[in-house]
Amino acid sequence: MNQYEVPALIAYKLPEVRDAIINRITWGSADNALLVLAEYTQRMCMLHDLPAIQKCMKVADKIYTRGNVAVKTAVANTFVKSFNEFRDTCNKVEWRFLQARMPVHLYSLYIQELVNHKSTLNLSVADR
Repeated sequence: MNQYEVPALIAYKLPEVRDAIINRITWGSADNALLVLAEYTQRMCMLHDLPAIQKCMKVADKIYTRGNVAVKTAVANTFVKSFNEFRDTCNKVEWRFLQARMPVHLYSLYIQELVNHKSTLNLSVADR
């Protein structure tokens, strides 16, 4: 899957974001499409709609597993980086529930993001 196919897949799998995809997307921009997906997922977190959040994660995982390098990078840099916002919006029980059901590829990217973020924090503290 290339960056041109990402908006179409999201609009197909989640018809509720179709208008946002059409109105916001610069065709060929997987980042913008994934930002729409992340924003929708965040709204579902605010509503505590766990099945909808899981569906969003499955869509992102499908995009990641079928995507080329540019698409995989977009998923990691746009969707997965939103997980901390999702976590902060959900309560602890909901987040644990979602983590237990998170697709393995996304979970691995999330853990890598946490480790990289922690390393960056440790380096910046050591530089002082």
